[in-house]
Amino acid sequence: MVSRYDYHKKSIGSDYYGSKPKRKKNRLWRIFVLLLIFGFVGALFVYVFPEVDVTVVPETETVENDFEVVVDINLDRADAANNKFPGDIIEVDSEQSREFTTTGEKNVGEKAEGEVNFFNQTGLVQPLTTGNGLVTDDGVVFFVVSNIEIPGAVVSAEGNIVYGNISVGVQAKEAGEEGNVAPGRLTIIDLPFSKQNKIYAEIKSKLTGGTSEVIRVVSEDDLKNAEKEIVGELNPVLKSKIEERLSSGQKVEDDLIEYSVDAVEKAVELEEEIENFEMTVKARAKALVWDEAGVREMIIQKIENEASGDKKLIETSKDVFEVEVVEFDLSAGTAKLKIHTVNQISLPINIEAIKDDIRGMTEYEARRLLLGRENIKNVWFKFKYSITSKIPDNANRINILLNI
Repeated sequence: MVSRYDYHKKSIGSDYYGSKPKRKKNRLWRIFVLLLIFGFVGALFVYVFPEVDVTVVPETETVENDFEVVVDINLDRADAANNKFPGDIIEVDSEQSREFTTTGEKNVGEKAEGEVNFFNQTGLVQPLTTGNGLVTDDGVVFFVVSNIEIPGAVVSAEGNIVYGNISVGVQAKEAGEEGNVAPGRLTIIDLPFSKQNKIYAEIKSKLTGGTSEVIRVVSEDDLKNAEKEIVGELNPVLKSKIEERLSSGQKVEDDLIEYSVDAVEKAVELEEEIENFEMTVKARAKALVWDEAGVREMIIQKIENEASGDKKLIETSKDVFEVEVVEFDLSAGTAKLKIHTVNQISLPINIEAIKDDIRGMTEYEARRLLLGRENIKNVWFKFKYSITSKIPDNANRINILLNI
C-alpha cells in the first residue's frame, strides 16, 4: 500500500519514495535504445546510403576538316555519302521611295565673249569647228562661234613668210566671271601637240561679259547617289523577306543572292532647277537556299565516325564552321560550298577503371589521383546522403559524369 501525503496531518508516509529506483532504470534503458538507433542510422549514412557524382572533364584535341558540299535544286533527296544536298530558289521583290536634297550647282549667268586672232605658221589650211576647244594657261575653255578655216602661211613677193591670220569671235564654255580673261595666248587643245605651237590664237583685247548666277540643280551624281542609297536600304529588306520564307533548317548565304533593279522612277530631269526631288526604286532578289541542318548533321556524323576509340565530339563545338561559296550558278540552281570546321574531340576516359581506382578514397585523394592522369583536365565531386567526404566502397554508388 502506497503512502500518500496527508493534507490534514501535513506529513509523508514512510513508503512515498519507494518507486524512484524503478523510474531511473527505465530512463537508462531509453537512452541506450536511442543511442543504438542513432548508431544504426549513422552506419547507414556512412556505409549504405552514401553516393557520389564524379564529374570528369577530359582533355581535348583540335580537329580541323574541310568539306566540299554541292547544292542542287534538281536533287529530290540528300546524298550524304557524296555530300550532295537539294536546294531551293526563292525570289522576292520590294520597292522604296525617298526624298533627297539636290547638291548640284549650275551657273546660269552670262558667258564671256570677244574676238581673237588665229595664226597659222604652217603652209596648210587648218579647219576649226565650234566643237574644237581653246584653253588659256589657267584652264578656261572657249569655243569659236562659227566654223572657220585658218589660212596657211604664204611667201610674199619680197620673199618673207606671212603667217595665216584670221579674226573670229569666241565664247566661254561656262558662264561666269572666270571667262573675262586678259590678253594672252589660247591653245587649240584638239590639235596634235606638234602643231599647237604653230597654230594658235591670241586675245588682243580683254574678253568681257561673263557673269555668275549659281542655282541648285539635280546633278548626275545626285541621281546616282540617290539610287545607290535606296538600293543599299532595299537589299537588307529583300534578304529579310527571303529569310522569312526559309523552311526549317534552311539557310541563305549572302554570296548566293543576286540583287537587281527593276525600275527607277523620278519626277525630275538632269540639271533641273529644284531644291528636293523624290525617287522610287523597285528591286528584286533571287537566292539559292540550302539545307544547313542536313549539312551540319552530315558533317557531325563524319567527324564522329572518324574519331577513334572512345573519343567524342564536344557538343559546344558542333556549330563552329565557316562557309565559303566556291561556285554559284543561279540559272542552273547549283552551288559548290567549301565548309571548314574546327572541332574539339575529347580524349578517351575509362569510366569503370576510375570507379575501381577511387573506391574508399577521400575526396582529396581521389582528386589528386585523377588529376594526375594525362587524359583528365579537371574533376569535381558532389556527395549525396553522406556525412563524410569519403568515396563509397561500393562501385555502384559512384556515378561518373563526363563533361564534354
